[in-house]
Amino acid sequence: MLYEKYSGNRLQKGKGDLGIWYVLYCPNHREQDIIRSCRQHLTGQALKDAFCFTYDRMRKYEGSWHVEQQAMFPHYVFLESEDKERLARELRQYEEILTVLGGRDALVPVQREEEQFLRGLCGETHHSGMSKGYIRGGHTHVTEGPLRGKERLIRRIDRHKRIARLELPGSLRNVNVGLEIYEKVR
Repeated sequence: MLYEKYSGNRLQKGKGDLGIWYVLYCPNHREQDIIRSCRQHLTGQALKDAFCFTYDRMRKYEGSWHVEQQAMFPHYVFLESEDKERLARELRQYEEILTVLGGRDALVPVQREEEQFLRGLCGETHHSGMSKGYIRGGHTHVTEGPLRGKERLIRRIDRHKRIARLELPGSLRNVNVGLEIYEKVR
């Protein structure tokens, strides 16, 4: 499996070398600005990748349904690094640019089981596409999409908004993902 990593300011591919994910709080919906700043200013020794998780959802406007991308974890950026101390040190150097460090422990590590779950749900693109399924006898069956086989994690379905609320392992709490229920059979 190939993973992306940074060497200086260049993006490279490496096999199997994984860093640890950290979560960084970013106020005012500036996630993309923070990602751009991190990629531009941090070295490859401190940062392997910077990203946000997104999901597809359906919204109806102008008389028809449209697929839109939505932030899975609003106000949060994920940073991948093999050296937390170096990453924290370099982030402190760019406090004026990043303006997100609220305290000494601004970097919160993501637990391995949470990381594995998110990799399974969103893949290398950090994006979860729309899932489709049906409800039979009160049980949800997902026929296609990233939720297939993960039905046990669904805690609530909003059929009108076409989203499902999942309960994640660990401390990331609940997240919304796109789920279109095309049939309900009793």
